[in-house]
Amino acid sequence: MFRNLINRMIPAGLRGWPDEDQPLVAIDVETTGLDPNTAELLSIGAVPVVDRRILLSDRFEAMLRHEGPTHEGSVRIHRLRAVDLESGLPPAEALERFLDWLDGRPIIGYCVDFDRAALNRALRGSGLQRLDSAAYDVREMHRRRRKDHVEDPGHVFDLDAILADLGIPPLARHTAIGDAVATALAYLALRYGRGKDGS
Repeated sequence: MFRNLINRMIPAGLRGWPDEDQPLVAIDVETTGLDPNTAELLSIGAVPVVDRRILLSDRFEAMLRHEGPTHEGSVRIHRLRAVDLESGLPPAEALERFLDWLDGRPIIGYCVDFDRAALNRALRGSGLQRLDSAAYDVREMHRRRRKDHVEDPGHVFDLDAILADLGIPPLARHTAIGDAVATALAYLALRYGRGKDGS
């Protein structure tokens, strides 16, 4: 109970690194907009990272049924049109499946506090429990790793720039599962591999 409360309260950026070789789940969500207080969840993608491997065979993917408008800028990014979302799962069903699949495992993501806030808003709207998993942010991990190599410490790397910096080739990005896999690759490279700077 107390651990769940701590997991809810601590922003991912303050957590640093998870324990070495701790099983994790890389996640990404697509939403109707960029404000987690108002954006509605459209899709969830997640993939386990276990023993330094990405388990694609155990991935989670779900598109949520949505009948309202989506933000034009968001559609340009995730390419989910209204017609695509009409055949999605009922939100409560998709979210319940995700919680069962996640089973409390710690999560990693790029700007993961946004993902967690969007998920919790959707869970609350469906009458389901909040996400109690500890969360870690690859953007913060990358910033800490490069702190002695970046001239402007205020510069923010987007996920594409992080992947390029780590020597990871371009992937099928801007889908929830594609971005979850990209996040998992970035985490493994940051934690166990060598970036282009050789550190």
